[in-house]
Amino acid sequence: MIVRLAMPDEEDLFVGLARLMLAESYPDQVFSEERARETFQRYLKTAHPTFFFADQAGEVVGVMQASISSYDFADGIYTTLCGTFVRPDKRGTRAAALLYAEFCRWSDQLGAVESTGGNDNNLTTERTTRLMGHFGFEPVGTFVRRKRGAHGKKGR
Repeated sequence: MIVRLAMPDEEDLFVGLARLMLAESYPDQVFSEERARETFQRYLKTAHPTFFFADQAGEVVGVMQASISSYDFADGIYTTLCGTFVRPDKRGTRAAALLYAEFCRWSDQLGAVESTGGNDNNLTTERTTRLMGHFGFEPVGTFVRRKRGAHGKKGR
């Protein structure tokens, strides 16, 4: 198994993986094929975001989205692991670990001061945190979100 950049002729494959990821990770959101294609085209034109594929003997089994950002008040850049998805039938393989390893290699090659990432969908959070720990990531703070229509504390 190898990890490589997504190729220009793999847009349809990317869209299929994005559809699966959204359905599993964010089932309350409506998938937009048009938006997924726009995102892939932005990757091809600007590398922001960047997409890596886990490839097992010519078959793509996983995808990782990463980004490069600059600090607002400090010198240097940082990278963010925005999302990782491995097809359900390929979980338990080395796909996720190889994607994380490539993210770290890529970040180091870019000269990133630090790299961030995590799990914001409550699926396999502890497992993902443990796996990321093998690559030097450590939990910092708490990620929170507010959906439209949410008002104040529950029970008020």
